[in-house]
Amino acid sequence: MKLEEEKIYRTLQEHLDKLPIGFPPTKSGVELKLLQYLFTPEEAKVATKLSFNYQPLSTIYEQIDDPNLSIEDLEILLENNVKKGAIHYKRKGKEKLYANAMLIIGMFEYQVNRLTMEFMDLMKQYGQEVFDIELFRTKISQTRVVPVERSLTHENFVAPYSDVRRLIQDVESPIAVTNCVCRQKQDVRRERDPCKLTDRYETCIGFGDSAQMYIDQGWGREITKEEALSILDENEKTGLVLQFGNAQRPGFICSCCRCCCGLLRDFKKMNNPARLMKTNYYIEIESDLCIGCGICIDRCQMGALSLIDNVSTVNLKKCLGCGLCVVTCSSEAIKLKNKKKETIPPKSTEDLNAMILNKKKELIKKYNKLKS
Repeated sequence: MKLEEEKIYRTLQEHLDKLPIGFPPTKSGVELKLLQYLFTPEEAKVATKLSFNYQPLSTIYEQIDDPNLSIEDLEILLENNVKKGAIHYKRKGKEKLYANAMLIIGMFEYQVNRLTMEFMDLMKQYGQEVFDIELFRTKISQTRVVPVERSLTHENFVAPYSDVRRLIQDVESPIAVTNCVCRQKQDVRRERDPCKLTDRYETCIGFGDSAQMYIDQGWGREITKEEALSILDENEKTGLVLQFGNAQRPGFICSCCRCCCGLLRDFKKMNNPARLMKTNYYIEIESDLCIGCGICIDRCQMGALSLIDNVSTVNLKKCLGCGLCVVTCSSEAIKLKNKKKETIPPKSTEDLNAMILNKKKELIKKYNKLKS
């Protein structure tokens, strides 16, 4: 990489590092290679003028203030960046709006259907060096686990934001289903070593502006609310954990397994992932009713269950309250319980990102104070 180009990509890295989930530097410079993969030098220059808030083409053009770049050429450049999954875009009437995207959730997910080994190698190295730490720095999760519907009973308190069917009925249109990028990632990395749970790929669902982007770019297809519920029912049967965007009005639902989902795999390595996820449910097992069949152990994606003296036992620090074990317990020994303290998610994704960013600034301020 030429010195001039390196300066351009470094400027973009520093710009993106100001987002809620940042883009921190490394000693190896792998972050610049990732940016080079996603942006040409000219595109990188333009991306430094974008905001995390959506802006129309005319506003972006004024901010760039380059007499050698026409507004028509700028639109072509931005549209190409959208196609490559490097930036956000949405429609407001006839007007198109553009914004910077975080690496996760954002650029990585936008690589669906076109992942390469080169990109995955760069992501793996970047994650190991600094990005995994950045992702969990504030301990505010971008996702939350919602129990599968059949695991809930009249004894459970079910807030509207934990009611799958109500959430689907109330979401903003359109609704899109897309392939699971994590499952595709594992296909690339494992060289035909498939997911242990399913050969289905169309398991991820998006709503509103995000769904419209996937539809417009051909990354997903539009579906009805009834189709969305049918897909989620099938995901439950398969044993996939429902992870919603961590907001009362979520923008997406991921259906995840321990063998493909990087987030669940990272959580599984932790001593107390239930605390980080701030799930509102947990399970109780009536040992007198347990027949020791072990089905629940196979269903649990977190390794929270084990057989002790032929009785299923739960490690509550690892239980995310997904309810998958509840619905397949033939002896009805497992019950889903509400936690004493309900964690209320932010109202919107915008509120969630603001919360993460404020916490990040607070942590940086404390670090700088200690350093001085």
